[in-house]
Amino acid sequence: MRICYVADGASIHTQRWLNYFAQKGHEVHLICWKAMSGYDDSIRIHLLTRLAPKIWAASQYLSFLFWIIQVRRLIRRIKPDIVDGHFITVYGFLAACSGFHPLVLTAWGSDVLVAPKNSIIGRFTVRFALRKANLTLTTSQYLRGYLHREFGLPQDRIRAIPWGSDLRIFHKGYETEVKELRAELGTGDSNFVILSPRHMRDNYRIEYIVQAVPYIVAKYPNVIVILLKGAAQDSEYESKIDNLSMKLGIAQNIRVIRRELRPQEMAVLYNASNALISIPKADQFSACIQEGMACGVIPIVADLEVYHQYLTDGENAFFINPENPEDIAQKVICCIEHPGLKERFYEINRKIIEEKEDWDKNARKMEELYVSLTQESRWE
Repeated sequence: MRICYVADGASIHTQRWLNYFAQKGHEVHLICWKAMSGYDDSIRIHLLTRLAPKIWAASQYLSFLFWIIQVRRLIRRIKPDIVDGHFITVYGFLAACSGFHPLVLTAWGSDVLVAPKNSIIGRFTVRFALRKANLTLTTSQYLRGYLHREFGLPQDRIRAIPWGSDLRIFHKGYETEVKELRAELGTGDSNFVILSPRHMRDNYRIEYIVQAVPYIVAKYPNVIVILLKGAAQDSEYESKIDNLSMKLGIAQNIRVIRRELRPQEMAVLYNASNALISIPKADQFSACIQEGMACGVIPIVADLEVYHQYLTDGENAFFINPENPEDIAQKVICCIEHPGLKERFYEINRKIIEEKEDWDKNARKMEELYVSLTQESRWE
């Protein structure tokens, strides 16, 4: 197959999908503004041209028209068997404007859960793109039902295929690497380590995690919280978090990793952590939670409906009020005071990931889906 993705080339999730299909022998193309290193050498990357900043400031609509024309021309030149647009409000919208079919759109979460509620333009782009797609993909049954209810999308045009975790990477172990990482971060074996695996953006409500730390360290001062900048470019929010840590007097308990981590590095980080906290405003069943579950970390999460797909409060995770730092702190303290929970939760969570979220199994399902859709190739 000749597969064309219109997606964020700087995302590890995009890279993972493209590398999989390239290594399976398919011809893979990527249309994006910027691509990270690490793509398979056979993948053909087509970079979109950005308009001058003055033009962008004067008219974002003109810029999008410029990109729509570029995407349409590139797809005509590539002549793919199938197009997949990841993240519907931006790349998915551009892919939908190409007029090519079969068109697959892949929802990431905030693109359909948050953006349409924040602006009329956001809602228009999502509705337009969804109407153009032959099939829309989600990673959870919850989001599949949401798209049906919220946008009136027929159920037979929505498919839930979990992305899953690469269990060859995300598993217990990495003892030597964990020791090296803990030494690098200045944490010892006696420290209880909490990981926030989300990027430093407002959607992930990192400030409430930081606000919980004083309540925790008042009782257990050896707690360390690791925050990830990741791919976030919001320097204002990052400064807000840094200043908050200083203001609360707990900067010595915070470690911020200010670079993107590769999958193997994330696996080591999960193994070096006792618990993870994920409290976004909206989410699919995030890969970082799945990866943590596979590595044996205790999930402490916002009480979002989507998380109930696999998690039960007190049985294999803890649900919290995400905007209540004291509630967050109480759950962390419970984990500290009941060390047996980590292994008990892991026994349940590892089985869930192996049965439902195995990357290899789900990637094969995606490949079969693409093949079944290639008979419909045409232009509007």
